[in-house]
Parts: sequence; structure tokens; C-alpha cells
Amino acid sequence: MQILPNKLYLAMNAAMFIAYNGNEDTPVSGSAIVDYCNLNKRALEPVLQRLSSEGLIVSVKGAKGGYYMPNPETITLREIVEAFVSRVVPDKHEFAGYDTILNEKLENCYDGWLDSLSDVSFKRLCRKARTAGNLDPINAPVLNFAI
Repeated sequence: MQILPNKLYLAMNAAMFIAYNGNEDTPVSGSAIVDYCNLNKRALEPVLQRLSSEGLIVSVKGAKGGYYMPNPETITLREIVEAFVSRVVPDKHEFAGYDTILNEKLENCYDGWLDSLSDVSFKRLCRKARTAGNLDPINAPVLNFAI
């Protein structure tokens, strides 16, 4: 079972892709993200819109437009999470009394998780990825082993 909502996981990965590959002079196109990650454009668009409306990425219009992250040194994973998760527990509670104890614990865990993500900037993540050498830039040639 997956803990993170799909949209949040997609947002984290899209933000990482944009931070790693784009900048103000050469933004990453939405189609580059879709092509590289084999995503559905309709699934990606609302995620990019939310990231942009929260100021976590910048959307550049026009033929050479795309997306870039304005401040990867200060934007953190916490901000991505907060843009997509508004609450940990539901508004309506079915187990009067029991849920109070559980909700308090869950909210404390969530707050601790957010605190731990506050130290994880996208600049730091990109540096780690470059050092590890496990991410190819989008302009790297795609290998095709077809015969």
C-alpha cells in the first residue's frame, strides 16, 4: 500500500525534474517532462498549475516557454507537500472519542515529517543526484537498442 497520494508523489518528481533540468534561461517544457517520464499530460497539467500558483515553479509562456524553479536553494520538499496535502485526518470522525487520540498522534507524526522535509532543498537534492550520477539531463541522448 502506498502512503503518499499520487498527485503529491508526481509533484515531488516533477519539481525535482524541473529543478534539475531547467533554469530561467532554458525552462523545461511540459512535453519534455511528459516524454521523459512517460506521463499522461492530463495528469501532469494540474500538478504543474498548482506548483506554479504556489510560487514553487515559474511558468514561462511562448514558443520557448516551459517551467523552472526560481529558488532551488530555498524551496524545500516541505513546501511541495504543503501545496498538496491540507490535512492528515478527515473532517468527519466516525469514532467519537477514539479518533481524538489517534488524530493527535497522526498530526504529531505529520508535523515531525514536515519538519524533517524543511531541511531538504531542491538544490541539495540536485547536488546529490549529480554526485550520484543517477539522473540523465533531458538533453542526453536516448539509447535505443533496437536491431
